[in-house]
Amino acid sequence: MRCRRRMGVALGGMSLPKRFSSVFAGGVFFLTLLLCLIVPFGSLSRNTNLAIVVILLSGHGTLYLLLIGMIRRASRLIEDRQESSSRLLSLMNNIPGIVYRGHWDWSVSFIGAEVESLTGYSAEEFLSGAVNSKELIHPDDRGPVQDAIRNAVRAREKSMRKEYRLRHKDGRYRWIADRRQLVYDENGRFLCVDGLLLDISGRKKSEEKLRLTQFAVDRAGDAAYWIGRDGRLIYVNDQACRVLGYSREELLAMTIHEINPVFPAEVWPDYWEGLRRRKSYTLESRHRAKDGRTIPVEVTVNYVEFDGMEINCASARDVSKRVAAQEKSRLLEAQLLQVQKMEAIGILAGGVAHDFNNLLTGILGHANLIQFRAEAGGEVSRSADAIQKAADRASRLTAQLLGFARKGKNLIVNVDLHRIIDDVTTLLERSIDRNIRIRKRFASETLPVVGDPTQLQQLLMNLVVNARDAMPEGGDLTLSTRTVVLQESYCAAHPGATPGRYARIDVADTGVGIPETCLEKIFDPFFTTKEPGIGTGLGLSMVFGIVKNHGGSVEVESTPGAGSRFTIYLPLTDGEAAVAEAASPRAATYESGRGWVLLIDDQETVRDVCSAMLSTLGYKVSTAADGREGVEWYRRFGRDVDLVIIDMIMPNLGGRECFREIKAMNPEVRAILSTGFSMDGAVQEILDDGIAGFIQKPFRLEDLSSAVSEAIGRDH
Repeated sequence: MRCRRRMGVALGGMSLPKRFSSVFAGGVFFLTLLLCLIVPFGSLSRNTNLAIVVILLSGHGTLYLLLIGMIRRASRLIEDRQESSSRLLSLMNNIPGIVYRGHWDWSVSFIGAEVESLTGYSAEEFLSGAVNSKELIHPDDRGPVQDAIRNAVRAREKSMRKEYRLRHKDGRYRWIADRRQLVYDENGRFLCVDGLLLDISGRKKSEEKLRLTQFAVDRAGDAAYWIGRDGRLIYVNDQACRVLGYSREELLAMTIHEINPVFPAEVWPDYWEGLRRRKSYTLESRHRAKDGRTIPVEVTVNYVEFDGMEINCASARDVSKRVAAQEKSRLLEAQLLQVQKMEAIGILAGGVAHDFNNLLTGILGHANLIQFRAEAGGEVSRSADAIQKAADRASRLTAQLLGFARKGKNLIVNVDLHRIIDDVTTLLERSIDRNIRIRKRFASETLPVVGDPTQLQQLLMNLVVNARDAMPEGGDLTLSTRTVVLQESYCAAHPGATPGRYARIDVADTGVGIPETCLEKIFDPFFTTKEPGIGTGLGLSMVFGIVKNHGGSVEVESTPGAGSRFTIYLPLTDGEAAVAEAASPRAATYESGRGWVLLIDDQETVRDVCSAMLSTLGYKVSTAADGREGVEWYRRFGRDVDLVIIDMIMPNLGGRECFREIKAMNPEVRAILSTGFSMDGAVQEILDDGIAGFIQKPFRLEDLSSAVSEAIGRDH
C-alpha cells in the first residue's frame, strides 16, 4: 500500500494543463489511462498487486483518482510464462539434437548448448558470428544444401530436410540430418528457419556397412536366396540370376519348389519344421535352370526370425565341376579296379591254364602213344583218336584263357591291320547272313603294328562274330581304321595307356546293344549275354587280353536297341608291315632218334608221359623233379647229355635260372623250353639267353619228335 499512497499523493498534486480544460469544458468526460508500474521483473510474486487507475476529468478542471481494482491475474500469467520458458529451455537442452534459429546469411539468433558436442564450437561462438555454420559444411555438400534451401524458399515450402557432412573442430566430419521449418511473414517474405540438427553418423556407418554387405551378397560367387515360410522367394542375388538364367523379377515371382525339385510343395512344411529345429545346416541338392538344366548345388540354410517373419537365408554353391571331377575320379577308380581285377583274373586264368595244360599233356601224350601202338583203324585207335580230339578242344579253351591272361603272343612281326581285317571278313563272309551289310572304311595310309597276326585275327574275329550275333534281324557292320595320337589327358583317364601314335580300329554294329548293367562285366571271363550253350563267355575276355598283350587299350560304348561300338587302340610302328603266312596242315610224322635227354619238370604226369614218348622215339631219358635237382644232376652227368628239356615254372629253381646255371657249367649246352604258358616276355627272355627252342604244352608225339630232333641235330 506504500507504493499506492505515494502514487496517490503524487497524482493528487497534479493540475490538468489548460489545453485539456478547454477541450473538456462544459461537461464531464472519462479518460482511462493505463499506467504501467515499473517494477523489476524478477521481483514479482503471487502477492504483488497491479493497480489500474482511472482518471476522471470534470468540467471545472479538478482531478480525481479512483482505484477500481487489484488484479492478481497478471502476476500469475507472468509467473506461468517464466515456468514455461524454463521448461522449454530444459527440453531443448535434453532432446537428441540441437535446436537453432537461423537466417538467410547463415547467422543464428539461437542455438542449443549441445552444439559444442557436435561441432566442438560453443553456442556463443555461433551466436557471436565467430563461427559460420555454412563454412563447416563439407565442400562437396555445401552447394547442394544451398540449392535445396533456395529452391524451398522459392517454392514457399513450409519444411525441408537435408543430410550432409559437418566438420568438427578437430577436422573430422560427422553426418547430420538437418530438419528445417521455414518461417515467412504475412506477405510471404522469408524471415528465418527454426531447425533441428541430429547426429546420424552412427546410422550412416550402419547404412554403409549394410550397403557393403548388400554389395558383397549381390556379387557373391554363391547364389543367395531368402525364402519365406510359404516357400516364396523374398530376395535373390545376382549370382542366383546368372546361374538359373532368370531375371530378378522372374525369380521373385516364383517359389522355391519351382527351382528345387528336391523340395516339392507337399514336403515343404516338414522341411520347414526341421529347419526351425536345426537352425542351420548344409545339404546336397539340385536346382533347375530356366533352360531345363539340372545343376548340382551345395546349399547352406539358416533359420532367421526378423520383424515378425520367419526366413530361410540360404546360399547355394554350384558344384557342377566338383561333381564332374568326382564322377571322373569315380570312373577312373572303377577303371583302375577293372584293370586290377582283370590282372588278377588274368593271373588266375594263366595259372589255371598252365596247370590244365600239364594235365592235357598227360592225356594227349598217352592218347598219342596208344594210337601209335594200336592197329590202324581198330577200335583202340578210334578211341585214342576221340581222346585226342577232346584234348584238342580243351587245349583251345586253355589257349583262350592264356590269351586273356596276356601270355599268348607267340609270333612278333610287323602286321598290316588292313590285311588282317580283309582276311577276317573274307573268312567269315559265308557265315554272316546276307541281311548284314559289311562296310569297311580304312585310313588312306598303311597301319603297321607289332604283334602276333594269329592273335590279332582272333581278336577281330571275336568282335565281328559278336556283332553278327547282335543283329539277328540284320543291320550294318562297320569296320573302320584311322591314325590317332593319344595325349596325356586321354592316358590319364585310361590306366595303362601311354601317349603316342596309335592305330584306331572301330567295330560297330546296329544291333540290340548291351545293357548298361552288363558293360562293367563285359570283359570278365565266362560272362556272356548270350543264351546258355551258345557262347563260352571267353570271346571278349580274350579280346581284352590280346589288346593288352599288344600294348593297346579297348573301349566299348553301347545303347540298348541302337547298337554297340568297340574301339581298339594299338601302338603303331615305323617298320614295314608283313603278315605271317598261316602254317599249312601237315600229316603226323615221327622222327626216330638217338641220344640222351634230361627232362626237368615238376609235374610227375608230364615226366611220365614225356619219358614214354621220348623212349618210343628211341631216346635215352633221365628226369629231375625241379630246377635245383636238374642242376645237380647235370653237374654230375651232364657232359654226356645231348639235350635238356626244361619246364618254365618250377619250385626251388625256375626254368630260366636253371638254364643259366647249366649254361654256366657248359656254354655249349643244347636245351629247349617246355611250358603250359604261351610265349610271353619271360619266355622270350630265356630264348634271348640262348635256349635252342620252345615247345608249348600240351603237345603231340609228332610235336615233341620234331622239336627234339631239330635241337639235337642243330650244328651237327
